Amino acid sequence: MNDINWIKLDILTTPEGIEPLCSALSDLGYDSVSIIDSSDLDRLMEGKYGAWDYIDPELMKLNEAETSVTFYIPDDSGHSVKSDDYDKQSGISNIHEVLIQLKQSDINNTYGKLELKISSICDESWDDSWKKDYTPILIGDKLIICPTWMECDPGTRKILMIDPGQAFGTGLDETTRLCLEALECMDLIGCSVLDIGCGSGILSIAAIILGAKSALGIDIIETAVKTATENAELNRVSNNATFIHAVPDDIPTDRYNVVCANISADTIISLLPTILKFMNSETVLVLSGIIKNREQDIANALLDSGLFIIKYKEENSWVCISAKSKTSVFKHQQQ
Repeated sequence: MNDINWIKLDILTTPEGIEPLCSALSDLGYDSVSIIDSSDLDRLMEGKYGAWDYIDPELMKLNEAETSVTFYIPDDSGHSVKSDDYDKQSGISNIHEVLIQLKQSDINNTYGKLELKISSICDESWDDSWKKDYTPILIGDKLIICPTWMECDPGTRKILMIDPGQAFGTGLDETTRLCLEALECMDLIGCSVLDIGCGSGILSIAAIILGAKSALGIDIIETAVKTATENAELNRVSNNATFIHAVPDDIPTDRYNVVCANISADTIISLLPTILKFMNSETVLVLSGIIKNREQDIANALLDSGLFIIKYKEENSWVCISAKSKTSVFKHQQQ
């Protein structure tokens, strides 16, 4: 058996550099990242994440950890990790350019080293690294996310089978959970859903399971589209959920009952004019992937676009915002 190799990219930064770095990576299509934030331990010990009776000793290692952002790209070079061919790959070349631009914009020197470290892992090692800690996840009152390799007792809940592979969206992250909870609170029976930046396809699939008539998921990463399509087959919703490799400007301007975008704040703001083309007066827009200190920027952009916030929820400094057109909200208030 020939395992697929993946290039692991670690970028060293600071807590202040996380948001601009993640936003820049998202613009390149790298939305699925893991973050080690050295300041998290201080916030945890200060009680900013709530009161805890027990803290895993592993978390104490954050005290010595260097803040970093990690993500993965396929290694098609066929070379060892020390090969100079890595630097010739267009994706990594673009990342180098982004880091140069961030360093130039960091006039106060708060973003840290912005140093890129490259290593590789095989597909089998990848699977082991995230599957070992994955357990069924309860979402709200209606869903349970169950990994494909485990037995789940759903009780009265609906099962959502997920095998995210290398795509973003397992339900473990706050931004995905917040989106799922927002969907669960809606009456989706017969609705059409557009999922921008679909990742593993989890939001589109959940919408169908919750009663939506159709869902279209789009992503600029081909691996995500492949994974989302496979997950739709796992959940037997392939006839209702479609996934394509595209950007919003590439798809027909149909109107949807619900539009979801679990992406970065800057990407949301830049895409809002296009997103409006997919909305009518009754469309609900669900936005996540927003770090708390950017919520006002999103609120201002929504207001400028003629939209009104109807729901807001926060978890661990991540925010999910639902919005509708101001004309729709005004009409409902008059009834």
